[in-house]
Amino acid sequence: MGLTIHERYGLKPVINATCHWTTFGGTVMWPEVSVAMAEASVACVDMRSLQDEASRRISARTNGEASLVVSGCAAALMVGAAAIMTGHDHRRMASLPHTAAIEGSFKFPYGFVTRRFGRVADIHGEYEAWGYAHAVRGAGGVFQEVGDADHLTREDFEAGFDSHTAGVYWVSDGLDRGMSLEEAIKVAHSHGVPVLVDASNTLPPASNFHHFIDLGADLVAYSGGKGLRGPQGSGILTGRRDLIEAARLQSSPVHGIGRPLKVSKEEVFGLLTAIDVWASRDHDSDLQAALERTSAAVAGINGISGLRAELKFPDHIGRPYPTAFVHIDDKTGVHAKALQESLLSGTPSVAIMGHTDPKVVRIDVRVLSDEDAALVVSAVGHAMRSLIR
Repeated sequence: MGLTIHERYGLKPVINATCHWTTFGGTVMWPEVSVAMAEASVACVDMRSLQDEASRRISARTNGEASLVVSGCAAALMVGAAAIMTGHDHRRMASLPHTAAIEGSFKFPYGFVTRRFGRVADIHGEYEAWGYAHAVRGAGGVFQEVGDADHLTREDFEAGFDSHTAGVYWVSDGLDRGMSLEEAIKVAHSHGVPVLVDASNTLPPASNFHHFIDLGADLVAYSGGKGLRGPQGSGILTGRRDLIEAARLQSSPVHGIGRPLKVSKEEVFGLLTAIDVWASRDHDSDLQAALERTSAAVAGINGISGLRAELKFPDHIGRPYPTAFVHIDDKTGVHAKALQESLLSGTPSVAIMGHTDPKVVRIDVRVLSDEDAALVVSAVGHAMRSLIR
């Protein structure tokens, strides 16, 4: 029997119990996606026509007027921000990411009102813990942060708008931070500016694939390699036709700010296939299976000395994702980081998530096979025994 592709290149496969983290390759694609990508690889296609068809099919599910496939959610945020700042003005497009001035005099709105980011460091006052926001900044956007990381009032939000405001950047999560997206959209539209929603990891629930457009968001960005279980290097921008057209005018194959964010024909076909497979699933049954798999993992971990596990559903930020929260007994002397490192260096290699509490790790087995989920529990037990000797 021949070597596996990982063995051929001297690498170990990782059981990704973070569920979707890009660091460990994202999610495992539906089998049908791999087949579609292989089929797409043997013939060329006019990418403009392929994007037209992708727009038609995706928009039918998101309720957007048009859609664009790019190389991830961050890519969608970048070209979405660019579209909001430039519209169809080719002079503005050519200037990006330099938005403050063209030829010393021509200026246009470049600001994005957003809820204040949490800080983990301060580099000249401009380092955001929410790293995905760099995609908006990469296009030339400048943030006007309002409120605080945990709470936002309408008054704070209103105060963020000025003559430089181009749009609103809104990160979707399940937490109650005082002001709803629906209210933010109304305020933004009263100021005549669009709202760009970062909905990267919001699927499930399935309704979120159209929920944000239904609320009135102008552009919504999704990852193709998370809940949809499509290619890791794919993402979706969906929403207003004029803004999607503006994004396409500066995306591959056009030489604009979005040219580096291109996707292959294989990834577009793969993403379309993933959406079809995902849409045909019984999502209630999938959730029940995820709950049962997580419950089994929690029960197994609770049998390991020095650990106490609990099932959180929704998770810590309100998403409908069953997650195992594992508390490490202080008496063990083991910290979360040591457990993570031990698991990742082990055989099998297992990736789990940390937490703000150095004595807590999070384990997500939702999309793992039952066999791999059991291997995760076994690996956690082995790692703990080796660490407390």
